[in-house]
Amino acid sequence: MEIGGGTGANLKYLDRCVSIDATEPDPHMRKKFSANAIKIGTNASLTSYYGEDLGYLDCTFDSVFTTLVLCMVDDVEQVIDEAYRVLKPGGVFYFYEHVISTKRVGHAFQTILDPCWQFFTTGCHLKRDLKRDLMKSNFEKVEVYDFDLEINTLVKIPNIVGSARKL
Repeated sequence: MEIGGGTGANLKYLDRCVSIDATEPDPHMRKKFSANAIKIGTNASLTSYYGEDLGYLDCTFDSVFTTLVLCMVDDVEQVIDEAYRVLKPGGVFYFYEHVISTKRVGHAFQTILDPCWQFFTTGCHLKRDLKRDLMKSNFEKVEVYDFDLEINTLVKIPNIVGSARKL
């Protein structure tokens, strides 16, 4: 299950999945997701649920994932809790997200730029410490890998990728 399916860009990587469920609250993105699903030839199920209130039963999915979504949601901790809730025991939450820099200059730059960035990107937050949020969540085993996405020699965006297991 994908929280924040967006345009359906990840669908082409899910061809080995038995079933695909996705949530996307934005009607414009849902339209693009559906068109992409038809183009790829998958019958992904799409809902308008927000990540903070997934309308699925407890212990429904084998895996849940987000791709650059936790920066956009209203309540990060609630979304992580919902991912945990809908996962079956042994299920895994996979994530790829950009995060606040641990370097002083980068941290300051992201903090200053954050209000304008939110406005121009319709809600993306630059200064979230998502690694901390994941590490303090209910998940029993969290693995996080830090890396910088290099745009050029001057611009490096701190990112994390990893998984969190529900035992």
